[in-house]
Amino acid sequence: MIREMVRIAVWGLASDKVRLVETLHELGVIHLLQPVAEPLSSELAGTFKRVSAKLLGLVEALEWNGWATLTDDDLESARRSMPLSDVSVIEELQRNLDEFSERLTRLQQERGEINQELQSLRRALRIAHHLDVFWREGKEEGLEVQFWWIYRENQDEMLHQLRSRLSERKPGEKIVAFRHHEVRLDENDVVLAVSISPEFAGVAEEVFKKGNAVFWKPPIEEKDLPFDKGLERMETRYKQLPARLEELDEDLKKTRQEWGPRLGVLYILLNERLEEFSVAESVDLGGNIVFMEGWVPVDAMDSLVGTLREKFGDRVLLEWRYPTEKEWHSVPTALKNPPLFRPFELFLKLLPTVPYKGIDPTILIGIFFPFFSGCMIGDIGYGAVILALGAFLARKSRPLLSDIGKILVFVSAWSIFWGVAYGEFFGDVGHRLFHMEPLWLERSEVVLPVMLFTLGLGVVHVILGLVLGLVQGLRSRQRHIWLEKLGNLIVIAGLIGAMVAVKGWLPDGVFTLSVTMLVVGVVVLIAGGGVGGLVESIGAVGNMLSYIRIAAIGLSSAILAIVATQFVDVFGVTLLGVLIALAMHLLNFILALAGSGLHSARLQYVEFMGKFYSGGGKDYKPFARRRLKSWKKPS
Repeated sequence: MIREMVRIAVWGLASDKVRLVETLHELGVIHLLQPVAEPLSSELAGTFKRVSAKLLGLVEALEWNGWATLTDDDLESARRSMPLSDVSVIEELQRNLDEFSERLTRLQQERGEINQELQSLRRALRIAHHLDVFWREGKEEGLEVQFWWIYRENQDEMLHQLRSRLSERKPGEKIVAFRHHEVRLDENDVVLAVSISPEFAGVAEEVFKKGNAVFWKPPIEEKDLPFDKGLERMETRYKQLPARLEELDEDLKKTRQEWGPRLGVLYILLNERLEEFSVAESVDLGGNIVFMEGWVPVDAMDSLVGTLREKFGDRVLLEWRYPTEKEWHSVPTALKNPPLFRPFELFLKLLPTVPYKGIDPTILIGIFFPFFSGCMIGDIGYGAVILALGAFLARKSRPLLSDIGKILVFVSAWSIFWGVAYGEFFGDVGHRLFHMEPLWLERSEVVLPVMLFTLGLGVVHVILGLVLGLVQGLRSRQRHIWLEKLGNLIVIAGLIGAMVAVKGWLPDGVFTLSVTMLVVGVVVLIAGGGVGGLVESIGAVGNMLSYIRIAAIGLSSAILAIVATQFVDVFGVTLLGVLIALAMHLLNFILALAGSGLHSARLQYVEFMGKFYSGGGKDYKPFARRRLKSWKKPS
């Protein structure tokens, strides 16, 4: 249902501006008309912006994402305990945030350094373990071992130069001992280990430095330690660091759990105050009077007027009126449906907003969508599984998941109902185990009655959509719309009457009357929509036929469920047979749930709502404090 609106104007004293804005913000029912200004003139507003930005930065630095865990009680408690209009409170808050930011930065900086050191040690240990045997062999032979980090493309050239230099010995000098071993780091870099006679170590160093190579040493503080001692120190350090990292992670986790919700609540409250600053500047007329106007639901007027009179008495002047017909297009649309059907408003969120004087189809969707889906699924066992899934999702804190869960509960109820009518419990398992019999018919055996029944559903559903379209056209005084819908209704009535008369179920005179209705309907259609009206009429007939898919989808689901159970007949009551049967039932369940949901949604959007629903409305966005059910994470 669309809530009726009134246009209200509020005059007040400039001295009451802050309290008046706060009161309207708390009431949260007025959809303001005047544009909201940026709060530029207030120094306090600037402070709020800076603190708000700092809060959001801290929330992101904490990696806290628990917005959905906050409750309205958390906000109310914070509002009472922290008067954000007090400058001293804001200054103290800034100081506390600065201290918290410094502490958090230190923790995260140390954590980052440890992670970086661990990564460096992990890489160094991989290199060192490859070089350990080479180093020990060199030391046992009395050779000096050097490690060089070089570009791989320069390796062959530098080794060639080193060999050339070592071969330049005088007659009688001993042959220089020289070996090398490489550890490839990536496509471009290698660590080259060289063992060489100590007296020629300087030659090797000279050659490698000319080739832009650098000494490789373990990443430890004691740079002069021998290689084996350095390796031991790295291994010890590598074992110690994870414990400290775990301490830091635990500290950050506790900080996140303790401070994340507090910072999130403060961020929301500060943004509320910024909204109040913005509205306060936009309603200030520059003198002793403030003025604001907007749209308020009629059912909220008593509360609004009573609260303003109680708090401000004669210091506020209120004036309100109902919108004129010329204003209908600018009035915001607010929906208010019974709690049972409120989850089905989700379907309208995928469409442009319904106009203020449009028709809200929420309740009708709540009736027909689960009815059609349940008719397609039509299985007690599948319905029970859907019920469990829906009950699980309905308890979720996220509104979207909760609404989907509640819708699934409706679908499950109708699935069980039709399962009883068809005598299906996981296909024919109910018949096998409990001798279950259908109360109406077995749809896998008797197809035609189900098809005729679904066709009848289509006729009723489409006619209802056309009737609503006729009402909408008359209400909005759009002649071409209501004539087109009326013509469609007359043509459909004539077609139905003619077919029934041909079957001999009605007197012959009804056929003549039906043909007359067809002619009249075509004339009305052309008067309303021209040739397009005739096309619309043919489309309406096609829409009715598309409801036969309800029977087709249901039949395929029923047959697949029976086939799944027959795998047990083929393989026996074995693990393989049971697993295949369960897998087939799972596949069938997914297909049945998805197929029935998508087709039923299509029937609502195209065949039904396409006959009367039109967008172009404006969302009702009241000036209200945050309600966490509608709160979205800041981006």
